[in-house]
Amino acid sequence: MGTLERTETLTHRIGSNGRISVKTITGSLRVRGIEGEEAHLTVTYRIRAADHIAAERALETGRVIVDRGPGSLSVETPERRLSTGLAWLFGGARVSADVSIDVPWGTKVRYETMSGSIEAAALVGDQKYRSVSGDIRLWSLGGLVEAGSISGSIALDQGGDVRMRANTVSGGIKVRARRFHGLALSTTSGGIAVVGDLDPTGDYRTESISGSVDLTPLGGVTAELRAISGSIHSDVEHRLEGGRGYWRSIVGDGRATFKVNSTSGGLRILPARPGDRVVAATAPAQPSAPAAPSGGQGAAAAGPAAAGPAAAASAAAASDVTSTVEERGLEETGETWNPEETGDAAEDLAEDEELAVLQALERGEIGVDEAAQRLDRSRR
Repeated sequence: MGTLERTETLTHRIGSNGRISVKTITGSLRVRGIEGEEAHLTVTYRIRAADHIAAERALETGRVIVDRGPGSLSVETPERRLSTGLAWLFGGARVSADVSIDVPWGTKVRYETMSGSIEAAALVGDQKYRSVSGDIRLWSLGGLVEAGSISGSIALDQGGDVRMRANTVSGGIKVRARRFHGLALSTTSGGIAVVGDLDPTGDYRTESISGSVDLTPLGGVTAELRAISGSIHSDVEHRLEGGRGYWRSIVGDGRATFKVNSTSGGLRILPARPGDRVVAATAPAQPSAPAAPSGGQGAAAAGPAAAGPAAAASAAAASDVTSTVEERGLEETGETWNPEETGDAAEDLAEDEELAVLQALERGEIGVDEAAQRLDRSRR
């Protein structure tokens, strides 16, 4: 078997606070915030097939589906839409796609993948990331961030002003930001680490069955632990209260409240180290603008917003571009064909088994815990 690699690109105007949605089975997903009002999509296909002709046929069947609209861009693999069989298997060929998009900073993002990884950087709009077995790695984000995985890890570094919800079953969660305005983090067996300043008005909750929680507060905090067999350990000056399943550790003025619920995990309060404090995030601060129409806290955290005539002009411009882009589609920008044998049969079989587990989970045939156990077994 040989390998065909092809890269295709597309540029589409979505405005300064548009929407993008990406749903795939495998492959890596990347998104980055940039200046301007255009989204730049790059799809890199990797097709393993018996010959070049078979690879071309497989690509035509397995090419991602791109929907463009005024202020929006959607990318989806055929199998996510059809939800049948093992993903990315076409006539004996194997097709995978890596998706990379540069978008305006304030774009609302929704990324979903089964076994692929997710990377995101420099965004301030509302964001949702979900991967069943892949890792989620985030940098320099602001605003409302939601992330979920079953067996993958979740990491946020160099965050700005962030409200975050994250959950994973067997992976760990690590988050570091200049200032948190709310946290809801949960894991079953993985550990949780939080580094940052906690806004006293925010709500901060972490849950873990057997994983430990590490907190590096960059300001005053009252840390509360409810656990059956866990305890609080602090390497910073604090005042400890409680006992027999409930402890409180007060650091500094104790204004912010950080709550931990655990069965057998404990809470460690750690001192700040050089480099822990985020001086400035890469993502831009939200510029002052006329108040947006009422839409709740989610709308307030959406990033830069246009209002009145500016919003109408942006929508009209996006509509004008849409008709042109719809006709053009993705443009091929590069291709290579390697006729030599690549890949490993045992690795392919393990990948097929993993995809079968993920498909069963998506159809509701098995639960989250069983899926996590099967994925762990398939990787041994």
